[in-house]
Amino acid sequence: MEQRSQRRVHVAIPVQIGGVDAKGESFEEWLDAMEVSRRGLSVLTRRELPVFTSLKVTIPGRGPTRPGEGATDFFAEGSVVRVAKEGELNRVSIRFVGATLAVYTAETT
Repeated sequence: MEQRSQRRVHVAIPVQIGGVDAKGESFEEWLDAMEVSRRGLSVLTRRELPVFTSLKVTIPGRGPTRPGEGATDFFAEGSVVRVAKEGELNRVSIRFVGATLAVYTAETT
């Protein structure tokens, strides 16, 4: 049985990923995350993103809370750690590099 270091939460939250794909094309793409943990997330995309691809990840409204402003966006560098085909799409698992996402309420219940 596979052991995970962080509990994953099945959610559909918007995320933006950007970088350079396997064809050498720069991109920025809005997707819905399928699973999220403090250290990473997974998305479905048509793009070919090999393992070890570096990405920029943005999650709106999930960053630190600022007094009088509310939650800011979460920004992180990420690295592709796993890719699996799901029909016509690629399920891409991304690990945050040097950042962790605040714990989701669902993780504590």
